Amino acid sequence: MITIISYKAAVLLSEYSEKKDEVDFLRYGIEILLGGFIKIIVLFLTAGILGVFQPMVWVFFTFALFRSLTGGHHYSTYRRCLIAGLVIMTGTSCIASYAAEFIPSDVLLSMLCGSAAMGFYFAYIYAPSNHFYKKSTDKQKEKLRKYSFLMILAWSFLMYILLLTNYSSVLILASILGFSFQMGSIHPYTYKIVNTIETFLNRGLTK
Repeated sequence: MITIISYKAAVLLSEYSEKKDEVDFLRYGIEILLGGFIKIIVLFLTAGILGVFQPMVWVFFTFALFRSLTGGHHYSTYRRCLIAGLVIMTGTSCIASYAAEFIPSDVLLSMLCGSAAMGFYFAYIYAPSNHFYKKSTDKQKEKLRKYSFLMILAWSFLMYILLLTNYSSVLILASILGFSFQMGSIHPYTYKIVNTIETFLNRGLTK
């Protein structure tokens, strides 16, 4: 459905701009924007219904920020990507919302340090990761890696300051979990897990 709508919109835009040879290029861009918009609406609407809207905001934006710098795995279809994102991010938001009150601040600080250390290591070894960056030059990849290091450092410092000022432990935990989830998604084992799930689902469709 999204592909059809995107294609029709691309045709109209190409006719208006008199660039009919760029229909596929326009369709791809519109499909990404439209798909992303729908995904955000579904995520936040679900979070609102479950009463975890604020944690979802922190999980989502932390995840999205580092996703743009480090890459990560993708499912082969929009529906699978939407369902996986919905389950994981909603689950993460619920965990942060209900578990934070049982986690002392010193344990939360240890979690922050551990996740930051993991982030630095994974960014150095694996980032940027996925097919989107395959055409990037080594120089471009190195620049993205440096940006990742700087952003991890800035994020860690911000979380540390929030901890010192006794900011909401729910939101801090949500951000830590969102960060850990994203950085874990660039590890090769995560790709293997996703590929295994994809293979299982594809077999189910062919039966």
